[in-house]
Order: sequence, then C-alpha cells, then structure tokens
Amino acid sequence: MSRHKTTMRDIARECNVSVATVSYVLNHSEKERISHETRLKIMETATRLHYELHVSGEPRLKNQSRLVAIIVNLKVENCSSKKLMFYDLASELSNQLKLSGFQTILINSKNLSEDVSFTTRHHPDALFIIDADDTVTEQFTKDYYIPILFLDCENNNPLFCKIHPDYSDLVNQAKHMLHDEYPFLILEDICNIPIRNQFLDWFLPTDIFINTPGSDLTCFLRNHKDQTGIVIGDILGMQVEQYFRSDSLVIISSLGNTSLIRSDIKKLYVRNKEKAIIASNILNEMLLLDYSAENENRILLKASLK
Repeated sequence: MSRHKTTMRDIARECNVSVATVSYVLNHSEKERISHETRLKIMETATRLHYELHVSGEPRLKNQSRLVAIIVNLKVENCSSKKLMFYDLASELSNQLKLSGFQTILINSKNLSEDVSFTTRHHPDALFIIDADDTVTEQFTKDYYIPILFLDCENNNPLFCKIHPDYSDLVNQAKHMLHDEYPFLILEDICNIPIRNQFLDWFLPTDIFINTPGSDLTCFLRNHKDQTGIVIGDILGMQVEQYFRSDSLVIISSLGNTSLIRSDIKKLYVRNKEKAIIASNILNEMLLLDYSAENENRILLKASLK
C-alpha cells in the first residue's frame, strides 16, 4: 500500500487552523495577517509530515524570487582578521548558492534590527545570518516566514537551522594533540553569546584572549610563552606562530589555505567551503519542504586533519 500523501487539510488539522490559512502560509502570501507563531507552526508541520510542494511533477517555484540574503553581523569596530574570516564564508556561500540557481545579496550589518526592513524589502526566499546573537530571530520572522539558517552562531529555537563547528569536539581534539588539558585560547571577538560562553566554561579566564581592535596580543603571548595554545582563525594563527614552537600550537583553519601557516604547525580544518556546501544543500531541501530537522535543528561540523 502506498504511503498517504500529505495534503493541506492534514496540516490544517494538525495545527488547528483553516485550509485557507495553510495555503496562505505555504505560498508565502502576505494578503492575510497571520501571526509569525502560526506561520512557523504550519511550516514546521508541513516539513515534519513531508508535504510535497509539487504540481504536475514539477516544483512549484512561481512564488520564489530565487534571491537569498546573506547577513554578516559585525560590531561597531572589528579586526581585519575577523572580517576576512566571515567575508570568506559569505563568498563561499554565495558561490554555492549560484550553482543552485540563486542570486545573493550581501548585507554588512552593525545593527540587525535596523537592517530588517531593508532585507525583507527584497523578499528573499531565505536568509543566512553569520555570527548573530540568539536574540534576533523574531526580528526576521515577525511579519512572515522564510527559512533562516544561522552560520557560526547558536540559538535554542528548533525551527531554525544552526550550522557551526562542534566546538566541544574541536577543543578536546586540539588538547589531545597538544597533550595538555590547560592550553590558552585565542579567538576573534564573536557576537554570538552562547558560543562565547562555551569557551568561557572550557578555559581559565586568564588563558583566553579575545581579539578586539584595542587588545594587546603581544602582551598576552608574552605572559603565556611557556604554555601550549589553541588559535581559532588563520590570520590570528599567522600572527601567533612566530612566537611558539611547532609542537606548542594547534591552529583551527577555516580558510583552508595550507600555505598561510607554517607546514610544521599542527592544524585542524573546518573549512568555510565545506560549511557553505552543507548550508546550500540544506536550503534546497528546506524550500522543497524535504528537510528533516534533527538534534534541535543543529548541524555540528567535525574537524579534519587535512
């Protein structure tokens, strides 16, 4: 016996709304005022029940703009090394989305709430947010629903996809490579508070250096010259490697350009290109409602040695 094909009526019954409401939401219509909670519930139910957005065997794309917005969230002041890391991710993501037939717009945001109206005015099919705090979700979904994928940031809303390195596994792997449970950590000044707090839990406060425009990296290195260390970021790694023996450092690389860092330095790779490929594939599944969210819609990326 063939599997029952999910209909809008099935979704309406699950959500306790009318079929018309389901139709408005699945077609991303703004003709009716529907709360963002209801829209999210309907989209989540449609995905869970594997509702197929097809007509006569072809994807129903007439209401899709094939436009995707990529927002790089920045602070008022940012180090060049941080901007390069995130702009490289945005570039890799744009390249992968173009292969899938999407056009992209890049938004450099220093105030997400002010940039919401600009973003939604272009009616993108989806939104990628790089390094945002977990308080911004409703700002982008209060009027209508679009798929949102958070890259290199964390939040507790299971309706939105989070893609970032498995930092717990990454840190443990680096410590094992260094044969040291108490190395120092150097990282960029990220905005996402949940990920930042993870690092604060894993390292002594005096052993953490956050790279900001006004910070003194040389002083920190001088005070930790006899320790081993973990450095997150290629450009930061280049700055630090000259002060330490090759067996005293592990550098976490996202650019994936092995020539940037000394060949004898230990490295772990979580490449932006691989992250972008995964994110692009997930978006395609989401737009066809063929995406099955697991683990609270969280995708943790493992590091590789080469």
